[in-house]
Amino acid sequence: MWKLIAHFVHVKASNPDQQRRGQLLVTLSAGVVVILLTAGLLLTMLQPTIGRFINLGLATLVFSTAAFLGRQGFVSAGSYILIIVAGIGSLSGLFFNPDSPFNIIYLLICVLLSSILLKPNQIWIVLAGCLAALAVVVVTVPVATRSAILLDYAAAHVSVLLTVTALITFIGARSLAAALAEARELRRQAEEANQRLVQVNAGLEARIAERTEALQRLADEQRATMSQLAESLRSQQELNQLILELDVPIIPVRDDTLVVPLVGGLDSHRVQRLFENVLPAIERAGARLLVIDVTGVAVIDTYAAAALLQVAQAARLMGVTTTLAGIRPEVAQTLVSLGIDLSSIHTASTLQAALRLQPQMLSAT
Repeated sequence: MWKLIAHFVHVKASNPDQQRRGQLLVTLSAGVVVILLTAGLLLTMLQPTIGRFINLGLATLVFSTAAFLGRQGFVSAGSYILIIVAGIGSLSGLFFNPDSPFNIIYLLICVLLSSILLKPNQIWIVLAGCLAALAVVVVTVPVATRSAILLDYAAAHVSVLLTVTALITFIGARSLAAALAEARELRRQAEEANQRLVQVNAGLEARIAERTEALQRLADEQRATMSQLAESLRSQQELNQLILELDVPIIPVRDDTLVVPLVGGLDSHRVQRLFENVLPAIERAGARLLVIDVTGVAVIDTYAAAALLQVAQAARLMGVTTTLAGIRPEVAQTLVSLGIDLSSIHTASTLQAALRLQPQMLSAT
C-alpha cells in the first residue's frame, strides 16, 4: 500500500525543493479529486442537473490535470491552475449570490496555496493577481449593489487581510526554504564526509593488508632464521661434542691396553676431562694397561704432573698399570728442575717402546 502511494506521489524532478512542492501538489489535487468523486458526487445526485454534473466533471478534470502536471515535474504550472481555479471560485460568488460580499474572503485560499506550492517570491505574484482580480470584479459590480452590500468596505478589509496573510506566509515559506536548504547542505556535507570516511577506511584497510603481509613475511623470515639458528646450534653442539671427544681421545690398541694421546697444554678443564673419560673407559674395556702419550705436550708443569700422577694412582686402584710415554728432553729437564717425582709410574721414551714393554709389565703384575 505504502509503496503504491509513494509511486503515485513520485515527482520527476532533480531539485529536492521542487520534489517537495510537487508531492504536495499531487497529494492535494488527488485529495480534492477523491472528495469530488465521493461527497461532491453524492451532493450532485441529491439535486441532479446537467449544470451540476458539468461543473463536477470540469472540477475533477482540472484537479486531475494539476496532479498529472505535478508528477511530470511541472509543479509551477499545476500550482497556478489550482490557484486560478480557487480564485475564480471565490470571485464568482459575487455574481451567483450578489447579496453577500463575504465570498471574496475565500481569496485567502489562493495565498495559502501559493505558500505551500510555489517558491516564496511567487507569493507576491499571487497576491498581486488576487488584488487585481478583486479590483476588476468590484468595479464590474453596479454601484448600487456595491453600496447596498458594502462591497467596497468588504473589499478593503479583504485586501488588507490578503496582504497580511501573504506577508506571514512569505516569512514562513522563506524560513522553511532556508531550513530545507540548510538541511540539504548538511546532508551533502554528511554524504561527503561519509564518502571521505569510506575512502579513508579503504586506505586503512589497504595499509592494514600491506602491514599484515609485511608482518607475515617478517614472521616467515624470523621462522627461517630461527630454523637456521637451531640447525647451527645443533651443528655447534655436534662440533663441541667432537672437540670434547678429540680433547682426550682414548684408543684401545689391544684387548687389555688403552692409549691416551695428549696434544697441547694440560689445563684444569682438560685434566677434568681426563678423569671423566679415562676411568670409565678402563671399566668398559676391562683394560689392565694404560699408556698416556705426552709426545704432543710441550710443557708439563707441577699442576699437570700432579694430575697425571693422580690419574695413574686412580688407575692403579682399579688394577691398571699406567705408563707415561713420549717425555721429550726439555719436558724431562723441566720435571727434574721442579723436583717432581714420577717414580711411582712407568715411563717410556716413545709410544712404541711402551707397547713393547707391555708383556713384561703384565707378567710383573
